[in-house]
Amino acid sequence: MTRWQVWSLFVVAWTLALEVPVPDPGHLPAGAILSTNKYLFAKTLHVAAYAGLTAFSGWVVVASRHRWLMMLFLMGHATASELLQAALEPYCHRGGSLTDVGFDQLGILLGTAVGWRWWIRE
Repeated sequence: MTRWQVWSLFVVAWTLALEVPVPDPGHLPAGAILSTNKYLFAKTLHVAAYAGLTAFSGWVVVASRHRWLMMLFLMGHATASELLQAALEPYCHRGGSLTDVGFDQLGILLGTAVGWRWWIRE
């Protein structure tokens, strides 16, 4: 598999994960803990996933003059996925949130900081 194919699979998997309904964890053995910490877990996952995706995006071979398009795509994806959640809320029972967009952008910033060497290479 090429780097582009691996990256594309990651983007598709993350997009689907953002749109799939999340069941109530209350009936699971650790359901009380999951329910209590759901907000913290969900926001940490948003930041970590976008940080990883951003660092990983620097690894994809793109001409340096076009690298800004990759960043624009990531920022657009973060926003579009939340808008899609809002549009599909009656079906997926997930609502889009500007707060999540902010957490996603924070993840993109952190991922750029971690993977900056990949992002600046020629």
